[in-house]
Parts: sequence; structure tokens; C-alpha cells
Amino acid sequence: MYHIFMNSCMIHLSASTKKLILCFLLGFVIFSFAFAQGKAAGDSDMAKIYLTDAGPTPGNSGNFWRGLDGTVVDLRPWGGAATDATGVFYLATDGKTLFVRAEVSDASPQFQLNDTPISQVYNLTSIEVFFGTTTKRHDAYDDSDSQLTIWVIRNDNGEMKVMAGRNRRLANDRQYKAAVVEWKEKSYIIEASFPLDYLGIYQPLKANQKVRCEFRINHAKPKATRSVIVNWKTPTDRAYTTPSTWSDGIVVKKN
Repeated sequence: MYHIFMNSCMIHLSASTKKLILCFLLGFVIFSFAFAQGKAAGDSDMAKIYLTDAGPTPGNSGNFWRGLDGTVVDLRPWGGAATDATGVFYLATDGKTLFVRAEVSDASPQFQLNDTPISQVYNLTSIEVFFGTTTKRHDAYDDSDSQLTIWVIRNDNGEMKVMAGRNRRLANDRQYKAAVVEWKEKSYIIEASFPLDYLGIYQPLKANQKVRCEFRINHAKPKATRSVIVNWKTPTDRAYTTPSTWSDGIVVKKN
């Protein structure tokens, strides 16, 4: 009798325990899935700046960018379509330099005139990277906020040259390096690098550091001025005047 009673108790307890364990595991799985989904969504909402010991050489980067997550730039505040322009931007740093790669599909990429002032290059084919380390909301540019403008000219000998500037001031050859990796009828790839001190950033960027950024593609129809802007997230044309419209980025270690 005692043996039978113990067995039935054991069976009864075992069934209850199984139910409790099953409920606990189910709840844990649901919570874990929801947490993982939220974390993934949060990560995808942030531009990644890959921290590396040695950065790439613009125009000769080899496989450096292969397999990295880029930031898709595909929002058109003024209308237009992906057939006009769209792109993917990549950022990296070795702690003291910001490296940029832009892969752009453009229905009609155009060279700028050699003497076009930097204040007007937005009217033709050009790209812009907005970047800063001040994460507290602010509407006016501070010293570490940058509007990096990049465009391409063609010299008299037919050679392409990448031009660049910060905050509407032309950069000299010591303040940036850049190259056209590819220039085709409907696409182009540009790589560039900028010393962080040129950007007003005097402390090395570190893993897990939050930053603020935005990206833009300026598109113009043949023989016309800009008609389409393509942003990452800013739903207006205010990124160049108002850093509070920028979005979050994070520095992550490159594997």
C-alpha cells in the first residue's frame, strides 16, 4: 500500500512539475524571442561604424567591406523612385579616421564642373555624410558635427577626381583621401577617408560608442539640376541645417 501510494504521489507530482516546467519554458521562449526581435530591430535602426585596427585605403580597399552591414539609403522626401537613385553607405574607423564607402545606383550620374563652388554641388550628382559624436539633442551644429560633401569632377585629360568638403568649406588634400572605385552609366562607388580631428573629434572612437548620423544622395536628371534627394531617415531637407534630425549610429568591433 505504501509503495503504491508513493508511486501515485510521485506520478502526481511529476505531472504537476511537468506542467510548471512547460509553462516556464514557454514563457521563457516567448520572452527571449521578443527580446531578441526587439534587439535586432534596434540594431537595424542604427547605422554601424566598424572599429578596426587598420582601416582601408580608399580605392584599394580589397575585401575590407565585404560581409559588413551597410546602411540602406532609400527615403525620398521630395518623391521620385528607386529607379532615380538609391544606395548603401558603409562607415568604419580605426579610432582616428572615419572611412566611408558609398555604393549608389543612379539613373544619370554626372560629373561636376571643376569650378563649381561647394555651396552649389548639391545641385548635381553628389553624396553627403552627416556625422557627429554629440548624442544629446541639439538643433545647431556644434564643433564635432559634420556635413561631409563628396562629388566627382573630370579633369581635362579625362581623369576622374573625387572632391570633398566639410560644412560647406572645401577640403584640401591633407584633410581627406578619396577615390572612384567604379563609375558606370547607372551607378558609382566612391570611397573616402577623413581624419577625425578634421571633423572636430579629438578623442578616439571606441566600441559601443553612440554617434549621430545621416546620409544623402543628390540626384539630377540629365542637363537639369537636382530633383530628387534620397535620405536614410530624415523625412525633410533639414539634415544640413539641423543635427536633431539625424539618427543613431553605434561603433561596433569588426570581426
